[in-house]
Amino acid sequence: MHLKNNALRLGFNMSCWKLSFLIRSMVVVFLYCMALNAIALASWPLFRGSPDMRGVADEAIQLPLQLSWAVQIGQSVVATPVVADSRVYIGTEEGRFVCLDLDTGRLLWEYKAADTIQGAACVTQDAVVFGSGDGILQSLKVSSGKLNWKYETEGEILAGANLYHSEKDQADYVLIGSYDNYLHCVNLITGKAKWKYETENYVNGAAGVHKGNIYFGGCDAQIYCIDAETGKIGVSMDAENYIANSIVVSDDVAYVAHHGNRVAAFDLTAKKRLWEFGERDFPFLASPAVTKTSVYSAGKDKRLYRINKSNGKGIWEFKTGAGIESSPVVSGDVVFVGSGDGNLYAVDVNTGKEQWSYDVGESIRSSPAISDGKIVIGCDDGKIYAFSTKQR
Repeated sequence: MHLKNNALRLGFNMSCWKLSFLIRSMVVVFLYCMALNAIALASWPLFRGSPDMRGVADEAIQLPLQLSWAVQIGQSVVATPVVADSRVYIGTEEGRFVCLDLDTGRLLWEYKAADTIQGAACVTQDAVVFGSGDGILQSLKVSSGKLNWKYETEGEILAGANLYHSEKDQADYVLIGSYDNYLHCVNLITGKAKWKYETENYVNGAAGVHKGNIYFGGCDAQIYCIDAETGKIGVSMDAENYIANSIVVSDDVAYVAHHGNRVAAFDLTAKKRLWEFGERDFPFLASPAVTKTSVYSAGKDKRLYRINKSNGKGIWEFKTGAGIESSPVVSGDVVFVGSGDGNLYAVDVNTGKEQWSYDVGESIRSSPAISDGKIVIGCDDGKIYAFSTKQR
């Protein structure tokens, strides 16, 4: 009887041990997945932070901010930085492309392109890819800056690069617009074209990816919806004015800030314009940021606007000292934007009131990148600036 009880107890203890081991294993896996998610959230690998080009950060930066570092990398920086694995990647108008440490600003490596770099790169675990004014798309090793491959278009590349993962091919592709009037889809590993789609004019803005489709506008004033797998046209609409930036698509509605001095929403299913917003005759060169309820857009009329996403009515406007080409980024209850007056502003999304600003002294055409508690932005003075929450 004692032996039987001991055996039962041993079996019960073994079952408890197995259950405990299983629970511990599940916890480890859960924590590992959470860590991976945290790493993913703590990066800004594309022009607007995510493939859909929404311009909305996953982390809320706490104000006030302090300058963490500023590094001179050239004579002028128009491009927007991208960030991954605590590294900042950005190019200059003189063609210098650099990799900096996010925490210190220390130069890790550099690469010299043959022409100007104005568009944002895209960065993955394997490569960082960007275009230059000589029409060359180039891929570099993230570890060393050594060249992986070059892909040549027949026009200037001033647009930012985006990434698309094909479930069909199980491969990653780079999307890039060119002044050869094409949107190019290029294999990330081989540098070979999968397809290219021809438009009627320059493609100046970064393409967005949403639900297996690619959305972009161009200087031919068209809004394009392209099947990402085939490169075939799905839907196109006439925006009536050329589009020099990225568009955002949500629930089959395209939100566009265009050169005709207006911000507009287009129903891609019904093929009609839903609303149009604009109070002054100044063009919109910056890409809009789009949240669940609002569109944030900045124009050459010196103003940042919050617009009701449903009806196009203005909610508030924030005036700066000069025209704005920097694309706004929403982080929690704050929207950040650079201005031609030399300031980086933090504006309350609810009231439209300034919460914080920093004067760098020269025009800012670069857009903010938010990663790991820091805001990084380029400036016309040739410097990269990094800001973090001020220690109290």
